[in-house]
Amino acid sequence: MSEPSIFDKLKLGFLMGSTVGACLGTLIGVYATMKTGPGPRGYLASIGQYALGSGATFGFFMSIGSVIRTQDQHRLSARDIQLLQHRYLMQYKAQNSFNLKNNADTQ
Repeated sequence: MSEPSIFDKLKLGFLMGSTVGACLGTLIGVYATMKTGPGPRGYLASIGQYALGSGATFGFFMSIGSVIRTQDQHRLSARDIQLLQHRYLMQYKAQNSFNLKNNADTQ
C-alpha cells in the first residue's frame, strides 16, 4: 500500500478544514444575523456567506498545515541519534574547557 500523495494530503486537509470552518461559520452567522438582522439579502444568504467565508479560509490554512506537517518523513536511526549525542557532548566539553581557561587567565 502506497503513501498518499501531497495532492491527496492537500485535498484531505482542505475538506476537513472547510467542514469545520463551515460549521463554525454557520454558528457565527446565526448569532450575527440574530443580533444585527439579516440585511437586504435575507437570513439564508447572510448565514451562507458567513459559512462559505469561514469554510474557505479555514480550509485553506488547514490544507497548507496538513501538507507541512506530513512533509517530514525522515526518521533518525538509533545510530544517528548516538552520533548526534556524541557530537553535542564533544562540543559541550570543548566549550567548557575553553571557558575554564579564560576564567583562569583573567584571575
